Amino acid sequence: MCFDCLGFGVSSPAGRIGKISRRDAMLRASALGLVLPFAGPALRPAQAAEQGGPAAADLVSGIKDIIARASSPEVLASRVFEINGADLPWTDLGLDAAQGQQMTFLLGGRMWLSREHDLWFGPGLVFHARTRGQLPIYNPMLDTGTMTASHDGRIEVARSAAEWANEDGVLATPQDIYRKADVRITGIALLWRGDAAAGVRSLLAHGDVGGVLKSELARLQRGGKLPAGWSNLLGFGGGQEVFSQGADGEIICDTAGHVSIIERPLSLALASGPRLAWRWKIDQLPSVVAEDQAATHDYLSIGVKFEDGQDLTYIWSEHLPEGKVFRCPLPAWKAIETHMIVRSGKADLGTWQAQERDIAADYAAHIGGSAQAISKIWLLAVAPFQRRHGACRYADIKVTTGDNAVHRV
Repeated sequence: MCFDCLGFGVSSPAGRIGKISRRDAMLRASALGLVLPFAGPALRPAQAAEQGGPAAADLVSGIKDIIARASSPEVLASRVFEINGADLPWTDLGLDAAQGQQMTFLLGGRMWLSREHDLWFGPGLVFHARTRGQLPIYNPMLDTGTMTASHDGRIEVARSAAEWANEDGVLATPQDIYRKADVRITGIALLWRGDAAAGVRSLLAHGDVGGVLKSELARLQRGGKLPAGWSNLLGFGGGQEVFSQGADGEIICDTAGHVSIIERPLSLALASGPRLAWRWKIDQLPSVVAEDQAATHDYLSIGVKFEDGQDLTYIWSEHLPEGKVFRCPLPAWKAIETHMIVRSGKADLGTWQAQERDIAADYAAHIGGSAQAISKIWLLAVAPFQRRHGACRYADIKVTTGDNAVHRV
């Protein structure tokens, strides 16, 4: 394959990213799990509708002008910052926050996977922040977001595309490979004296830039929360912007170019004969082509994680046949993740459909590892490659064991 065509040797706004060796390219692809082999023709029918927000320079200069005009007492401090490919995490913003204080991030830029194929991640997907080097790490997923400081201390920012080794923000990707990324994120951090929504509103009264202030105010007013009992998988924040609890108990999933994996603990022995059952109504699939290629691996899914670290996810695909099983095409996930197509085609989209799977049988047939038990149930919404809209609802998720014990999720 041609590694030059993956965008490793192109110029970036941060400066020339020199040609890297085939070995480095392979290491980076393996470590990142997102920069990978793909063919141009596969992407042509999957052109994304969403093309990103305002230019980074326009965003920063515009927001600075609004701050100056507004002279808002709600703005305690602000900082413009830049995160480039050569920067190692973490960067100190030089802003001190008190525990419970809110800070809004407005972000521009891109992380390029391939310029030739117009394959990139938006800044909110890879941006992370924390207070004083401590947990938790905040990831907005959207290109605007507001963090509440969990501790007193300095605010630090970083970028990661699923590259944390642990919750402490230590890199799993080798530093020399990490620093070759073609990325530039430009942002402005706004530290509020009081309520973030009041602060954003005070600025919005004096203008906006590409709708970012309006978007963040709407997000704050939505007050998104994860469904009860669910949490974000490490490295994938912003689940509350993708998944929400419906009034009648349904879990609503709505994504547009983002990635979210949420999980709920459930420990059951495979010997107990667990069967996963659920109902789903998929209104919009995020992929317009087959999902078994790296550059078009956008899908909605429910999955099971096993105690050996393996996971198996069940997918509804428009293009792949029912019964097809394949390992994840992303290098960092290929060793641990298996996908199964359990429903195919467009005919039943927009209608409720019931599914049931024998977890132990599927594990034995398609993974065959050492696990003796399942550990978690997953919901996955993956749409960063084609950056298209995906929407579905889940209901009546339960695992029933051979003794007819029902575990509702």
